[in-house]
Amino acid sequence: MYKVNGLNDEEVKINRKKFGNNSINGKNKNTFFSLFIETLGDPIIKILLIALAIKTIFLFKDFDYFETIGIVLAIFVAALISAISEYGSNKAFQRMQDESSKINIRVKRNGQMREIAIDEAVVGDLIFLSGGDRVPADGLIVQGKLSVDESSLNGEAKESYKEATSNIDYYDEKNKLYRGTTIYEGEAIMLTKKVGMDTLYGKMAKSLIDEEDTSPLKLRLNNLAKIISRIGYFFAIMIAVSFLFSKIVIANNFDITLIKENITMTKFLSFLLEALTLAVSVLVMSVPEPCFLYG
Repeated sequence: MYKVNGLNDEEVKINRKKFGNNSINGKNKNTFFSLFIETLGDPIIKILLIALAIKTIFLFKDFDYFETIGIVLAIFVAALISAISEYGSNKAFQRMQDESSKINIRVKRNGQMREIAIDEAVVGDLIFLSGGDRVPADGLIVQGKLSVDESSLNGEAKESYKEATSNIDYYDEKNKLYRGTTIYEGEAIMLTKKVGMDTLYGKMAKSLIDEEDTSPLKLRLNNLAKIISRIGYFFAIMIAVSFLFSKIVIANNFDITLIKENITMTKFLSFLLEALTLAVSVLVMSVPEPCFLYG
């Protein structure tokens, strides 16, 4: 059951302490520089850094300035674009949350109608809704009926019809409302059941922020990425081995004596490093970036 006169001030404090407030926590407010540094830990950037290290430290005799500068530029551009994208996404999300927190809603407290900020709503609040309003929390209709646009949650353009049931304690799709949906028409009173990050909208927002949450589609893409990455690694290794075989065996006409005479440890090390550089180049060019995460 619910209180017809709404919550009193003391009950509001108790419910806020027990169930939390109605704010949606945004993404971490990382600075652009911290995001840029974080991007350098990306697997593909690490591979480029390995290629750069090989070029600058080991291949100093035949130092290729143009190729080295190209690798440096590739690292810088890749990290910069990734950081700009992430930073822009964070800022846009934060602006959206800041704007939504300025919305006022109508609630009944201490037996009187009041206007409060959306973030101040708590579990147990009676919220008044009418055409054009956005539902500020998850709850159930205890009085009235509404036509609701739920496309922001389920993608369906068809409007849903909601109304109070004879048993207001019965919580089903007929009288259930979700935060973020829009009222087409009608008037109703909603009893707030979930607020903030506990709402369906809040959980969806959290899933976009929390990298540990994996959707079925993401699982399928991860499996595909594993296959592609393994193929890429296999061919990179084969190309490196083929390069060494060509430089050491074929170039000496498969003659063991010539191989022993011509291939010194220094020359072998040089060939090996060239092979590694070639393998890294093949990986960077052939395997999509996400695949490096699962190889």
